[in-house]
This record gives sequence, C-alpha cells and structure tokens, in this order.
Amino acid sequence: MEIRRGTPEDFGLVMERVLASFREHNPTHGRFEDMYPDSVTPESMSQWHLAEVDGEIAAGIQLVPRSFVCAGTVRLPGMGLGNVFCYPPFRGRGLMSHLLRCCIADMEENGIGVCLLGGDRTRYGNFGWEYAGSDRSLTLSARVGRFDQDRPRVSAMDLRAWNGEETDVVTMLRAYSELPYRTERTALEFGRVVRRPGQVVWLCERGEEGFAYVSVRGSSILEYAGDAAALEVLVTYLLQNGTWRVSLPPVEGQGPLEKLLLTRAQHYGVQPTGMIRLISLKVVLTAYLPLLRYRLQGWEGELVLRAKDNGESVGIVSEGGGLEVRDAAADAPAIELSRRELAQLFFGPFPPDLGEGFRHSGVRRLFPLPLHWHALAHV
Repeated sequence: MEIRRGTPEDFGLVMERVLASFREHNPTHGRFEDMYPDSVTPESMSQWHLAEVDGEIAAGIQLVPRSFVCAGTVRLPGMGLGNVFCYPPFRGRGLMSHLLRCCIADMEENGIGVCLLGGDRTRYGNFGWEYAGSDRSLTLSARVGRFDQDRPRVSAMDLRAWNGEETDVVTMLRAYSELPYRTERTALEFGRVVRRPGQVVWLCERGEEGFAYVSVRGSSILEYAGDAAALEVLVTYLLQNGTWRVSLPPVEGQGPLEKLLLTRAQHYGVQPTGMIRLISLKVVLTAYLPLLRYRLQGWEGELVLRAKDNGESVGIVSEGGGLEVRDAAADAPAIELSRRELAQLFFGPFPPDLGEGFRHSGVRRLFPLPLHWHALAHV
C-alpha cells in the first residue's frame, strides 16, 4: 500500500470510485462533483490523500481548507474532512485507519487548529473526533408575530430569486464578509458555493431596507447575510409560506441578524456544531487570544493543558498585565485530557469530567469557546 496526494489526472477515476463506494448502500446517491462544485474539482485533487494497493486507487479522503472567523475577531485555521471512501473490493484491510493517521499528521505539520466532519462517532471517535460546539437550532414561525398588525405582506414579486448573475456574487460576498461568524471565501469559491444544487437564493434589494440574501433548501435556511431590515423582508416572505429551521452561532459576538431571527423563533435548542478534532492546542488558543484576553481581564496565573495522546502541553500565562499562550514543559502540572475530551472542554456544549480541574478559575472563565460552521461550509 502507498498513500499519495491526488493529481488532476486522477479526477475521473476517483469520482467514479467514490460514487461506487457510496452507492453500495445508497443507490440514489448523487455525484460528488455535482453536489459540491466549490470543492470537488480537478483543481482540488491535491487536497486528496489517496491509498493505492498494487498501483490501483483503493481509498481516499479529501481535506478542504476552512479558515473560520468566530465572534468577529478570531481567525482559526481549520480543515473540513469529507468524501471519505473505500472502494468495495478493498474493504477490510485497514486502509481508512492508515489514511486518517496520514491526514492527522499532515494537518499537524501544516499548522491547522481544528478539523470538522460529519460522520459516525463510533468510527471517528477512535481517532480523536468528538461531537462538540454549541449551535442554536431555531424553528421560525409566523405565529410568533401574529399580533403584529404593522408588518405588511411580502410578495415574491417584491423579491428576486438569484439566477446565477455574476454581479450579484460580488454583492452577496460583500454582505457575507461582514458576518461575525463565517468561513473565509474567495469570489470564485463563493459563486460555486451558492450554486450547490437543491438551494434557492432569494435577494432583497430595496432602497429603504438595503440588501440581504438567504439561501434556502427544503424547509431550512442554509445561509443569510446583509442588512437587518432587508433580511426581515425576506424572513417575512418565507414565514408566509410555512415554518423554517435555521442554525445560529453562539451568542458571543453575534450580530443584528441573529437577534432578528431570534424574534421569530417558536422553538429553539442547542445542538453540537459537528464532530471536532483539536489538531493543535497551541494553534487554537493562539487564534482565540483576543477573546482569551477579554475573558481573563484581571486574572493572574497559569493554566496548562495537556493532550494524552501525544503529550502536547500548552500554557495560558497571565503575568504583569499581559496574557500569552506558550509551550509548557512536559512535566509541568497540567489538566491532562484525551483528544476527544479536549474538544468538549474547548467548545462545549458540556464539559468533560475535569475532577479538581473544575476549581481552576481560568477554566471556569475561559470555556467553552465560540465556534460555528455554516451549512454551506460543510464538505
């Protein structure tokens, strides 16, 4: 067996084999290049780790770069792991275990903070992924505002459904780039993302309300951005035609759009952001330094965290009015946790059992950290 990076020349064969792998148990599964035109392309084949057996492509995993912006000030280098396949004739040989270890080593080498995926907890948990993060799941209903007589009815004729116009991509991307929680995209990536199949993108561009867009599929709002007044027009139109589900980021650093959507919520709850693996404690904590400094104002001391699997030890140190993240000695007193427990500690929605570590004032003030992964950023 050999593991190598993909090349554009591999694209056709990989697409056929990943499709055959998924259709083994799902006869109607769509083609991946059609489902994800933003990330599954010949040009993106270098993101793939491919396992060859006797020179034949047998399995593969794609690592898609995801640079997360959280609470407006945090920029966290991340990856989305997806399109995992093992061609049926090669199953049962441990190829996926080798590939996952190779992907983890690659992310560690390239300074990645977190990796997110959607998958089987009993499989990926063995490699350090765990359900974590705290998204607010809302069900929006017109019944919430049924006594508001001042809200005029909105017709579809008052809005515009996007039909692929390139000029709108620039306007939508400008609005998206103002969100306090997002994944950074180029104009090319953004245009391909909003062309993913199955979604309809509605635009409101009336002078008095400003500009906003929503991407919807089925009864879910996948993404939204723009001016609050324009988004309110779009939401009013949607609610005239049923109830809608939407996932909001954590409260910390939220913007006016989230506050607007909350006013239309009939039901709400908390759900994990996804399956998260902390690739590097130091990279993550350094990315969140603006937030750490805010939360730990007036705090003096040192908090050391250690990962059981590889011994990575990182200290959060506050002294003389400054706070920094630094490497810690391997024998320094620390809160030592498994990789899965660290994901729960860092991002919630509930912490692992820390024993006496619960008493540490730094732990109580720091965690959980806010993280959000929009539906259209999933791989």
